[in-house]
Amino acid sequence: MVRVKKRASKRVSTKQREKVHKKVREHHRKQRRDAKKNPQWKSRRREDPGIPNSFPFKEELLNEIEQKRRVAAEERMMRDDEEEEEEEGEENEEGVPAPGFEEPLNLPFAPTLTTPLDDVLQSNKEIKALVYVVDARDPASFQSAWLEEQLTKKSPALVYVLSKADLVPAEVLTAWVYRLLSSKRPVFPVATPPSAAAAIGVDALAAFLRPKVRGGATAVIGLENAGKTSVATALQGAFQEDDGEEQVFDTPALLSSKTTLPVDNDDDDEDEEDEEEEVEEEVTALGELQRLEKERAKLQWLLARNQGNMQRFKDPYALIRTLLSRVAHPEDLMLIYGTPAFGSFVPAEATLSDDAPVEEAVLEKLQRTEDKAQADTEQFLIGVARSVGRLKRYGVPDILSAARGILRDWSQASIGYYAVPLDRQKLVEANGTKADKARWAEAQGKVDHVASAVLPRKMWRQQWNGRELRLKPLHEGPMAHDVLVFAPYEEEEEDEEDDDDDVPVYADDDDEDEDEDDDDDDDDEEEVDDEIDDDLDDDDDDDDDLDDEEDVPAPPPKPAASKKRNAPPPKPAKSQKTAKRAPAPGEAYDLNAYF
Repeated sequence: MVRVKKRASKRVSTKQREKVHKKVREHHRKQRRDAKKNPQWKSRRREDPGIPNSFPFKEELLNEIEQKRRVAAEERMMRDDEEEEEEEGEENEEGVPAPGFEEPLNLPFAPTLTTPLDDVLQSNKEIKALVYVVDARDPASFQSAWLEEQLTKKSPALVYVLSKADLVPAEVLTAWVYRLLSSKRPVFPVATPPSAAAAIGVDALAAFLRPKVRGGATAVIGLENAGKTSVATALQGAFQEDDGEEQVFDTPALLSSKTTLPVDNDDDDEDEEDEEEEVEEEVTALGELQRLEKERAKLQWLLARNQGNMQRFKDPYALIRTLLSRVAHPEDLMLIYGTPAFGSFVPAEATLSDDAPVEEAVLEKLQRTEDKAQADTEQFLIGVARSVGRLKRYGVPDILSAARGILRDWSQASIGYYAVPLDRQKLVEANGTKADKARWAEAQGKVDHVASAVLPRKMWRQQWNGRELRLKPLHEGPMAHDVLVFAPYEEEEEDEEDDDDDVPVYADDDDEDEDEDDDDDDDDEEEVDDEIDDDLDDDDDDDDDLDDEEDVPAPPPKPAASKKRNAPPPKPAKSQKTAKRAPAPGEAYDLNAYF
């Protein structure tokens, strides 16, 4: 008979039991410590523990919850069906026009003008008026003093348009209209909110231009991302509503003539490298100041243009430092991101002696200013990173991630920003002349014309949920004195230029003869290679006893082919052909590359 083994006792010594308890405590302590250091975000919301089993009416309560979910799902499905039926009914009603209703055949469209800017500014028989569009959030950054200087008595009449007027408060818009009216040129605010069917304020602009143009053409110009295309389209639609013969032309964006366009040329790159190596001079105060001003102007224009995904800029830290230097009230950033007070951007006084050279004193001041701005920017970004939870391991603030978050809010209209004008209504009424008061009344009337889209500051702040950022006004824009030109515009070759990055580019028509010679040489090489392969196959059939590792001598190739083959490979250029390959997802086919 098999004897049943007695169950082992669970009794342990006190030493062993305390040892287990100690290990458990240490394990739990390490888990809590690792959880604090883990940068992964975890929700602090407590999970629903559910209904305990000891609850007396648990089944009835679960059935009641399930019944409520079922009723809510049925109501949601019925609501979706009703919405679909309403949409189908609206589409059917729109498809059958009512009696006496005529659909517009000509939609407003403003073609792009291809005439150079110099010809437009000079006396032109077709262009009777120029509409210069500036962004109402920062008009000074989009103005050009050089453009106003180029206008003569025979030039077309210049009219200012403040676009995106619905993005600023009414008080700010009035002050900027008053400031632009001081240039003795007509100014019109225009708002194109997404909810409106048509642009607001364009009717007043069209009524002003119609007697001046008289059947001629109007050109709408402006810098990048100023809103000129929407203004040109709306103005053309206003002219078409009155059955007028006026034509509105949109224009390419205005660029500085110093802007270098990307050109793929190895020789130019080598020349630039040689020049950089040769021009290695000592850093002077004037040169360093000019370099800083140039870099600051470039960053200011990137912020003012506000085009594309700003958070993808390779140096977000520099953009944030430039932005902080323009903030008029740092309290705005503290309220938006919940950060403590940060630096003042005011450097300490220089400690050089009185007999120090002037250049050294200037360089010392520049260095101190840059160091102070960098320290204040880092202090602000650390506060933002801690406030929004941008932390690395061990709780280290991620200032680059915080900077990209601020730029994302800047570019995606999560922050309502505008430049604070220098003029105030109280100052004009108290200290202004009679002409100033009349000009302010005129500006107030123009803003009242677009009052349906422009809100007072109190209501405007409520619309933006208090995320208001006030900027210091600039006396001159980044490109105020630069010579401006139209951006290059090509209608037919636009698609081909977009595919240059992914598809091989071939030479121009002037090099077709050289390409034909190269093709003939390539054909000769292919014929020689085929003959060599045939000879090798014949030798292998005759010499079956030879080992596979033995080299088979190849017949001598033709002299022309040998010279071509022994010649050094040509220098790779833009026109050199590359191997044919299937395009990657998203690439376009180039017929010239495959046929």
